[in-house]
Amino acid sequence: MDLRLVDVRWKFRQENGRGIAYDDRQEYLDAHIPGAVFVGMASELSDPDHPVADMMVGPEVFTDVMQRLGISPGTHVVVYDDSGLPLAAARLWWALSLYGHDNVHVLDGGLLQWKQEGRTLVSEDPVVSPGTFEANLRPGWLAKKSDVLRAIDAPKTTIIDCLANELFRGRQDHTWGGRAGHVPGAINIPAVSNLDPSFEFTSMAERAELMKERGSYCLGAREELEKFYSGKGVDPNAEIITYCGRGIAASCGLLTLRHLGFAKSRLYDGSCAEWSADPALPVETS
Repeated sequence: MDLRLVDVRWKFRQENGRGIAYDDRQEYLDAHIPGAVFVGMASELSDPDHPVADMMVGPEVFTDVMQRLGISPGTHVVVYDDSGLPLAAARLWWALSLYGHDNVHVLDGGLLQWKQEGRTLVSEDPVVSPGTFEANLRPGWLAKKSDVLRAIDAPKTTIIDCLANELFRGRQDHTWGGRAGHVPGAINIPAVSNLDPSFEFTSMAERAELMKERGSYCLGAREELEKFYSGKGVDPNAEIITYCGRGIAASCGLLTLRHLGFAKSRLYDGSCAEWSADPALPVETS
């Protein structure tokens, strides 16, 4: 089997009140799943020339990076991170799907689950032969600002905000700047609630400890998640757009939606970093 494991550890720090994304290659070099290669979400897969921070790179750059990782059209790609819930890993899953690669999965539970189960870790950085991946953009996986604006008044489209509840309500400023609050009419389904719906109103400060206490970093049971989304009024037949701060947590939300069979779901990559910075666009607090 042509299998490629990809480690995409991604971190976030505060500098002068602003959120800065960075990669964690050193921790990868210290210990990772055998055979896994590393890719930098911030340094390799974020467009440095885009006015919105952390936007996904275009097809040419994405092709070059995936080829360097040894990915070809027939490669089964499995991605993971160490966030406790799939964040950067879900974003790479989305990007590969966006650029035409179907055979990609996220390791359920990621590196934390792997460690918790006492599985093998190594420090060797494998050398791989270049792949032949070629990006083929599939627009059905991507929503733009204009799509979200139209969706606000579209009864058959659901907008899902995947941020923590205090950010959704505007009780806390966004670390990427712009205005606090959410897109009008959006439903708040925080990314962490895809592990356990009871975490819906968990603050960001409490999240890591509660996940640890839960004893598992895997997605919630399918039946439980289906009931949760149904209770939120999310129609499996609706058009769905997920967003967050910079497209990371929203990728986790999208991953869960696709896992549950919400086939007409897509990601707004600009998310609040783009939306809240435009004073012509509406924002609500609640």
